Amino acid sequence: MENQDSFREVSTESWGSRIMGSIKKVLFGVLLFLASFIVLWLNEGRAVRTAEGLTEGASQVVSINSNDLSDNNAGKLVHLTGKVVTNDTLKDNEFNVQSNALKLRRRVSMYQWVEKTKTKKEKEIGGSEKTTKEYTYSKDWKESIENSNNFKVTEGHTNPQSFPYAGYTHSVPDATMGSFDVSGSLLSKMNNYQPYPINSLDTTQHKNARLINEGSDGVLAQKIYIGQGTPSSPQIGDIKISFETVQSGEEYSIVSKQIGNTFEPFQSSNGTNIQLVSAGVHSADQMFASAQKKNTIITWLLRLLGFFLMFVGISLVFKPLVVLADVLPILGNIVDFGLSLFAGLTALSLSIITIAIAWIFYRPILGVSLLVVGVGITAFLMFRKSKVRTATA
Repeated sequence: MENQDSFREVSTESWGSRIMGSIKKVLFGVLLFLASFIVLWLNEGRAVRTAEGLTEGASQVVSINSNDLSDNNAGKLVHLTGKVVTNDTLKDNEFNVQSNALKLRRRVSMYQWVEKTKTKKEKEIGGSEKTTKEYTYSKDWKESIENSNNFKVTEGHTNPQSFPYAGYTHSVPDATMGSFDVSGSLLSKMNNYQPYPINSLDTTQHKNARLINEGSDGVLAQKIYIGQGTPSSPQIGDIKISFETVQSGEEYSIVSKQIGNTFEPFQSSNGTNIQLVSAGVHSADQMFASAQKKNTIITWLLRLLGFFLMFVGISLVFKPLVVLADVLPILGNIVDFGLSLFAGLTALSLSIITIAIAWIFYRPILGVSLLVVGVGITAFLMFRKSKVRTATA
C-alpha cells in the first residue's frame, strides 16, 4: 500500500538463503567476539590509569588566586577560579551579528522530509521468513542534510542537497582569567552556551527573511527565518538560523599546569593528562570528584560495549543452528531463546573474567575477586549443561 506519506514493502527469503546468509555471518561473529576482549582489556587499563592519575593529581594540586601570578607555582598543577574575559569581538558578517564573547556559534536548521523505517519479521513453516518494511515520511527541522536520494520513495519527498548557510563555531584566540592567559584547549572546554538575541536584520540583503521569537529550552530568543513559508506553515527548504554565545565575564574553575602566565595539560607519573574546566565556582576536590565520576561512567559504558560485542558475536556464531530449527517456527523460537540465554551468560562470565585478569595487574584483591565470580558462573553453566545431558540420557 502506497500513499503520499507511507509505503509498505513485503519480501520473503527462502530457508536455504537464510542458512547461507547466517553461515556468512559466522566469521563476522568471530571477529566481534575477538574484538570484545580487546575493548574490555584496553578499557580496564585506561580506567585504572585514569583513576590513579586523577588521584595523584588531587594529592598535588595547589589552589591559587587568579590574580596572584607567582613563579613559585611554575610547572605545578594548580586550581583557580575567576571570570574569563576577552576584549575581542566575534562577528558574523553575513547577518551583521557581533558580540564580545568567548565563542559564537551559528546554528542552521532546514525543514526537510524525513524517512523512518519500521521492520517486522515473521517466520513461516518451512524455514522461510517474511519481512515487512513500512516507510513513513514526515517533515521536520534538521541541522544536517536528509539525503532524499536514498529514500525508498523519492517522488514527492525531495529535499535540497545542501544548506544555503552553514553552521559554525568561532572562538577568540585567547582570553584572560585575572593575571593568566586562557587559550587553546581550555577555551575549547568552555561550552556554557546561551541564546544570543538578534535585534535587527537587513532584509534587502536576505530576501524572504524575517525575525521570529521562538523558545529554546524555555528561553525566548530571536531567530532568523528564511523561506517561502511561515513559522506556523513552513515549506520544504525553509531555513531557521539562531546564534549562541559563551559570554565573556562568566565564572569558571580551572585545574591545569601553570607555565608562565598560561597553562598546559598536567601529566601524571603514569602518563595521564589532567586539564579540567567547569563553569561556575568549584573547589579542587569537587572537580576531581566529578572527573572520577566521569571516568567511572565511561568505564561502565565501554564495559557494556564489550559485553554487547561478545554477546552479538556468540549469537552470530550459533545463528545457523537457529535458522536450521526455523523449519518449524516454534522450534526455532525455542532454540533462539536458549542460545540467546547461553550467549548472554557466556558473554557475562567471559567479560568478568577478562576484566578480572586485567585488574590483577593493577588491583590484585579486586581482580582476584572478580575472577572467582567469573569462574563460578562458567562452572555453573558447565554443571547445568552436564546435568541436562545426564537427565536426557
